[in-house]
Amino acid sequence: MALLRSRLQQILLPSLLSAGLLLATALAYPPLTLALVAVSVAMFWAALWSAAVLLGRRSAWVLAVLALGLGWFAEQMGSSRGWFFGRYTYTDVLGPRLGDVPLAIPLMWLALCLVGYVLASLILWRTPVHAAPTRKSGALTAWLAAMIVTSFDLGADPYFVYVLKAWIMEKTDGGWFGETLQGFVGWMLVSFVIVAAFQALAAPRRVPAIERHTRLAAVVPIGLYASGLVFQMLFGHPIEIRAIAFFAMGMPTLIAWVAWRHWAPAHAGAPQAQPAHSVPLAPMGLQADPLADQTVAALIGPWSDADGATGPATDRLAAATRLMAGWTSNGALAAWGQGDATAAADPAVVAALRAYVNEGRALPAWADAAKVERAEAIFMEQGPLSCTLLFCSSLPECYVLPNLAEVLHIAGQLEQHTEHRIRQTAAMVFPVMMKGGLMDASGAGVAQVLKVRLIHATIRHLILRGEPQTVRGQVAPRLQAGAPTGMHAALMSHGWDVDRQGLPCNQIELAYTLLTFSYSFLKGMRTLGLGLPRADEEAYLHAWNVMGHVLGVRRELMADTMEEAEALFERIQAQARGQTVSPDARPALGRALMHTMERTIRLPVVRGIPVPLTRWLIGPDTARAIGVDERVSWPTRLLFGAGRLLVRLIDTVVRLFSPGFSLSRMFTRIVGYHLLTRFLLDQTRPLGLPDQLLNPLTDTVAAWSEDPGASGWLNRLEDRWTTTGHWLPVQGEGKARRPAPEVEVDAVAS
Repeated sequence: MALLRSRLQQILLPSLLSAGLLLATALAYPPLTLALVAVSVAMFWAALWSAAVLLGRRSAWVLAVLALGLGWFAEQMGSSRGWFFGRYTYTDVLGPRLGDVPLAIPLMWLALCLVGYVLASLILWRTPVHAAPTRKSGALTAWLAAMIVTSFDLGADPYFVYVLKAWIMEKTDGGWFGETLQGFVGWMLVSFVIVAAFQALAAPRRVPAIERHTRLAAVVPIGLYASGLVFQMLFGHPIEIRAIAFFAMGMPTLIAWVAWRHWAPAHAGAPQAQPAHSVPLAPMGLQADPLADQTVAALIGPWSDADGATGPATDRLAAATRLMAGWTSNGALAAWGQGDATAAADPAVVAALRAYVNEGRALPAWADAAKVERAEAIFMEQGPLSCTLLFCSSLPECYVLPNLAEVLHIAGQLEQHTEHRIRQTAAMVFPVMMKGGLMDASGAGVAQVLKVRLIHATIRHLILRGEPQTVRGQVAPRLQAGAPTGMHAALMSHGWDVDRQGLPCNQIELAYTLLTFSYSFLKGMRTLGLGLPRADEEAYLHAWNVMGHVLGVRRELMADTMEEAEALFERIQAQARGQTVSPDARPALGRALMHTMERTIRLPVVRGIPVPLTRWLIGPDTARAIGVDERVSWPTRLLFGAGRLLVRLIDTVVRLFSPGFSLSRMFTRIVGYHLLTRFLLDQTRPLGLPDQLLNPLTDTVAAWSEDPGASGWLNRLEDRWTTTGHWLPVQGEGKARRPAPEVEVDAVAS
């Protein structure tokens, strides 16, 4: 209801203003003026509707505010001071004014800027929306849009001056039928700034799906421009304008129309960007991980009674967990189980783990060492920014799938132990992405992932109280007196409906979690205005696909491009939105993550920033689903909203002259520093990391203290918000280590 009321208010105010403008014009001005104002109002609403459909409501209103505000400002400065377009004076032909400018003029600025943007996107990118633009592609789109807008002005200005006498030029012998060349330079400049600023502040993240209303919305700007072309060809004055309009406006109209025809039918009636991943998802919910499941089955043994495995089976699982501590590096896996370290262990446990390691540690034949190395370099180059995206994008996205969130909940009430979860997730991410983590013997990525893979299988067996591939239907909760104590008991006591929920930690959930660490990171980089080149994005996806192979994810559920990743990610989320769960464990997990991050920030106004930052990165729908919908104070909202827009605007302008400049990167690095030093490097906190991981992690973080892509003064400014010199952990006070849990079950979402 609140959302509906907000949208009605958004429509009601401009509707009342439009009606008021038309009424005031009808009462005080002649019919010609009323007709001109009515045309401008109609163009405004057609453009606003088209923008809302193609760009989304928020982006549409950002474009509207920029076009109306900057358009009016430029015209006011032109008519009063001679800026931008030369000195001129508006007459009463165009109706009521704001200052010296008729209100019809800024309405036309919105219509023409939307027309220029859509036509330029169609011509350059074969879609009506240039989603997630880079600095160069966004500038190119804005430049062509400005040329298209100015081409309209070639014929419109002389007609408005000579025939309508809508304004009077102070210099009447200009170089273009009474118009000055300065005027066309001004049109180029102002329209370029509007479109470029819109792309910097609110560019759409994706191209809209091809549906009937989106096809119509995309053709509306072409129709608006074509109507201007027809009018100028029929009534242009002086007569030379008619021939000029045919070519100047005709070529972009024709090319955009052809591009629209190629765009619309090519995907009509089919889900967008889905061909690479047309594999049905439903059967994957009943697929798990045969290798890991067989290993856990060998450890647990037969499930002899309704209560599940107890006694010796529990002892064997505990013994396996202790033995896995010896998997310290990829190289150590090759000879594991053959030395003195396992001599005193149960031979059956050692044999089961040895067979698992031998098969599981092999990398896929399609693994590309160069791409993996490039992905590692990207992670290291981004440094603390990567950690900010981990905390505010990847982890929250993990909670979207209801059944996966339920596993996290029953496996240890993780909303009460969020720091434990964060540290254990980092214990997998960093070994994978640090140099040589997957491909070198000295790395630890493969070893760590194999541990996590076995944890997934353990969870499946304990929840289902049997081998996953043989259990179907309802697994009744195990009744016992009092609340279950320990993770094993909690898992076996919960119950599960395999037919409705699929297997715990199934292939869909594994593939989705893989995307949260690859695709969500890259999507977050784009959102921050720091998008990577396509080759780098695909290298990053490839490295995580190699990790996914070691984790047991099937190859057909991996994405090789951002388009494929987006399609698969949205398909899985759409499936999750169709699931009804009660009680829903997701909000508690999401809110606990936000509260944990807020506690790392001491300044009152800034403390609530994680909530709007996460909403921005993952989108409002996902944020509501996982409970990141808490209201923050209006100073916090104002600080984040105004700061985000200002930072993006400054970054866009300054990068034209200094490509390495980025306030966005600096602020996200600052957030990453505080999260890193609090959650990962402070060993007085719960779940101390082992030295073989902590030492290289500490060295890595210390090397991130300087941003090599930033100038010296930006690094000095960053030091004021972090610390001068190497980044080292901030030791907590009065916090003792807790004993490690019997199974590190929170790694399930890793």
